[in-house]
Amino acid sequence: MNIMSVERRGLPVDLLEGLSEAPPLTGDTLTGTFWSFGDFKQGILSRFMVLAPGGLIGNYFDPSIDLWQIIDGRLCFVDHDGLPTVVFNLAGVEAGKVTTLAGRGIIGGVDSTYVLLATNHPAHPLFSTPAGVERKASFLVEPFRESQRPNLVVVPANAKSLHPRWFDGIDDGMRNWDLCIGYYGVEEPEVSGSPYEYLAHLPKRKKFKIIYDLFHQNSPLWNYERIWLPDDDLLCSGEDVNRMFHLSHKYDLDLAQPSLKKGPGCYPNHPLTVQRPHSVVRFEGFVEIMCPIFSRRGLQICIDSMRDVESGYGLDHLWPSFLGRPIGRMGIIDAVSIAHTRPLGATYNVNAALEEQAALFRAYQYTPLKYAGVW
Repeated sequence: MNIMSVERRGLPVDLLEGLSEAPPLTGDTLTGTFWSFGDFKQGILSRFMVLAPGGLIGNYFDPSIDLWQIIDGRLCFVDHDGLPTVVFNLAGVEAGKVTTLAGRGIIGGVDSTYVLLATNHPAHPLFSTPAGVERKASFLVEPFRESQRPNLVVVPANAKSLHPRWFDGIDDGMRNWDLCIGYYGVEEPEVSGSPYEYLAHLPKRKKFKIIYDLFHQNSPLWNYERIWLPDDDLLCSGEDVNRMFHLSHKYDLDLAQPSLKKGPGCYPNHPLTVQRPHSVVRFEGFVEIMCPIFSRRGLQICIDSMRDVESGYGLDHLWPSFLGRPIGRMGIIDAVSIAHTRPLGATYNVNAALEEQAALFRAYQYTPLKYAGVW
C-alpha cells in the first residue's frame, strides 16, 4: 500500500515525512500524556486519548487493545493475551520532546499505520477563556512551614458554607488534611468560623473554574497526595474526612467519593451513591462531581477538563474515561457517609447544564455509558 496516497481524514498529508526511529521511551515519561489517535485508513479515531496510569488507555476503548506497555523501549498497545497489536517504532521529536509516534499494527481487524499526535484537552465548546487571559489564583493566606499534612480539602465557599462543621470532633493535632478555601462571595472573605491553611478570593466564580485557577502549574496545592473537592453544602465531621482520606490511601484509589446519607434533610443525587451497610469501599465506575477525591496523578490528568465549565455536568462521566475506567482504583467509600443539604438544581438551570454536558461529550468524542443507579 502506498501510505501517502491514502485519504487521511484529519491526519496531515506529510505526517510521516521526517519521522525517524523512536528513541527509547519509559513508562514514567508517558504516563498521563495526551494524544490524538488515528490511522491512515480510517482517519482520526480519538481526538483525545490518555496514556493513563497502570497501562490503561483513557477515552478510547477497543476490545482488541487491553493495555499500553513499554517493551524494549517501544510504546506498544497489547491485547488480552499480552501480545502487541501496535508497535510505535517511529517518532517525531521537537525541542527534545516526542510529539508524534507511528507504527504498524492491527486494531479491530484493520491493518494500518497508526499514529499518536501529542495534544491537550480540547477548549470548552461553549465558554472557552479567550487566548492570552491568565488563569492563576493568588493566595491571600498560605502556610509557612517545613512540613505539611498529606491530604488537602479544597472548597469553593461563601459566607454560608458548611465547611466549619467539618472540624467537629477533631483537633489540629489529629487532622490528616489541610484546608484551602476559594472564596467566591463578592464581599471580603468571611471565613473566621474554622481554621484553614490557604485562602484565595475569586468572586463570582463557579466551582470548577475556582479549582482550575487554584491548581495552576506552580501551585503549592500540587504537593499533596490526595485532594478532596467538595461542595460547600455538605455536612460531615473532621473524623469522617480523616477516615475518607485514610481509606483512599489504603485502597490506592485514583478517584473516589464518600457515600451519601439518605433521610430527612438529605438529598442524594443518585441511588448508586447512597451508603450501603456492611460495606467499606465499593468499587464503582461512577463518582459524582459533588465530592470527588483525586489522587494527585488523577487530578493532573483531569484538571484541564475543569478550566471553563459552568455547571460541571458531564465531568463525572469524563473523568473515569480519562483514567481508563480503572476497575479497582475508583469507587465509593461506604465507611464514610455525608449529608447533601440542598436538592439537585436548587441553584442553577438544569436544562442549561444538560446542554453543556452534551457539548462537552461531543468535544471529547465521548459516548456516554449508562450506570445503574445514576440518573
